[in-house]
Amino acid sequence: MSTLTFLGRPLLAGIALLSVTAMLGGCAGSQSGATPQTSTQISQARFPIMPDKNCTSQGHIKVKPCSVTLSVSAPTATVAIETNKHNTVTEADNCGGASGIATVTQSTGENWIVAAGAMTGSCTATFTATDKHGKTKGTASLSITNNV
Repeated sequence: MSTLTFLGRPLLAGIALLSVTAMLGGCAGSQSGATPQTSTQISQARFPIMPDKNCTSQGHIKVKPCSVTLSVSAPTATVAIETNKHNTVTEADNCGGASGIATVTQSTGENWIVAAGAMTGSCTATFTATDKHGKTKGTASLSITNNV
């Protein structure tokens, strides 16, 4: 009786050896030690927060995002103000500062920081763009909710 050989072994033993090797290789590849991402984590990482379609702006200024909700886990938020580089941006709000609902301060460049105040509630910050002659070129509103 003749036996087919593979790597010096009977053919069936060779097939079994290759099958076990492939299975172990597949298992070792999936054990990366990293926690798999959920679909929510993946979508947040790939897609930035888009501004609300209900954002209000008039003229040559936009605020992104146009609404923020502050919470215990996220007591601050950063918003970006987009306008012509020759315009000056000012901010006015009815938030009451640190002892009120929130504070709004300019960070760097077009970024502004919104920080939770001592009181819960809602308020609005209005950003105004003016040109070098002091003429208003546009306004945009930021809706702030503090749940801290």
